[in-house]
Amino acid sequence: MIAICSMMLFPTANAADEAPPPVVSASPGKGISVESGDGRFLMNLRGRIQLRESVALAIPSGETSHELTSSASVYTARILMQGHTFSEDIGYALQLALAPRDYKDGAVSPVYDAYVDLTHSDDASVRVGQMYVPFDRIRTTSESELQLPDRARVVGELNMDRDVGAYLYSNHVGGEDGVFAYRLGVFGGSGISMATVFKEPGGIGVVRVELNPFGPFDANSEGDLERREDPGLSIGAAAAYNANTPRARSTTSTTFSNGGTADYLHVAADAVFKLGGFAFVGEFIMRDAADDTVETTDETGNPVVEYTRSGWGVVAQPSIMVGPKVEIAGRYAHAAAMDGTDPALVDDLDKRSEEIAAGLSWYLNKHKLKVQGGWTLLFGPEQTAGDGEHVGSVLVDATF
Repeated sequence: MIAICSMMLFPTANAADEAPPPVVSASPGKGISVESGDGRFLMNLRGRIQLRESVALAIPSGETSHELTSSASVYTARILMQGHTFSEDIGYALQLALAPRDYKDGAVSPVYDAYVDLTHSDDASVRVGQMYVPFDRIRTTSESELQLPDRARVVGELNMDRDVGAYLYSNHVGGEDGVFAYRLGVFGGSGISMATVFKEPGGIGVVRVELNPFGPFDANSEGDLERREDPGLSIGAAAAYNANTPRARSTTSTTFSNGGTADYLHVAADAVFKLGGFAFVGEFIMRDAADDTVETTDETGNPVVEYTRSGWGVVAQPSIMVGPKVEIAGRYAHAAAMDGTDPALVDDLDKRSEEIAAGLSWYLNKHKLKVQGGWTLLFGPEQTAGDGEHVGSVLVDATF
């Protein structure tokens, strides 16, 4: 009797009751994955580095002749962990940025992305945490998927970058072949390096819609490395409003002093096309402040006036595969400051409102392992192209 009760309370495991063993896999560019035998748990670990040598030829402020400078650096170093837990419909991602350049805008933490993804419905999934604000196409395309060494400078000025919040989304409404996608979200409004700082109540409301008339495709990866036989086209538009942000560029850059805040309207429109090795991405982006200045008082009661930054710009970036693994890409971008905005922005764009760039990429393992060379010319209406700033870069970008 005792033996029977013992077996009932503590059944002996047998081959039929044992859970399947975990599955471990590894492949170039996709890291190491560990998945439970029943498929309920998955963790993938990847790393990425970018080694860069850059040479710049520019006329320093107050000088009349060009000066040649150079820089060699570990430009990017990232660790990414992602997977799912309990179910394939409960995903997660954690990305750490470790290079010195990644610590920008006063950041004190290496955490770039940290979110949970609930994908129980293809038509209405939810992502919660720290991540890109789903705004313009060029900024939300991962740095590892770029075909030129850097994004256009105007995007760096006007984008919304990362923040803490949540959004409702679908990549293909109505099923895998759905032609419509959307993002509808709310965010804290201060950017990632001030996520724990209390401020006047406010935040970001954002909506983005996309139409993919030929069906979903890899629109968030630059270039047509696959040499598509059928056309891929994505047309997107987005609008956002950031109320009471403490930052001069909405979610990035320096903060206003003495608790000052500003309100910004953001608008973007973009298009991506791919066919037969040819690719094109174009974008319009704008940020407009509700007021040209932020007025506060210092500790002694004296008035302090600071400027907001309002502007708009366009980017056109074509590319063509000229060999099985070789691509040529070019870019033209224009930036403009709005009337009454920060004089520092106006002065800067007098010298660097126009951007012309060209690049050559050798894809050893598509975007996961590539060698890229690029040249960029920045100049403005007050100078000739010969007086502009030239920057040449060579980089090795590896995801492992």
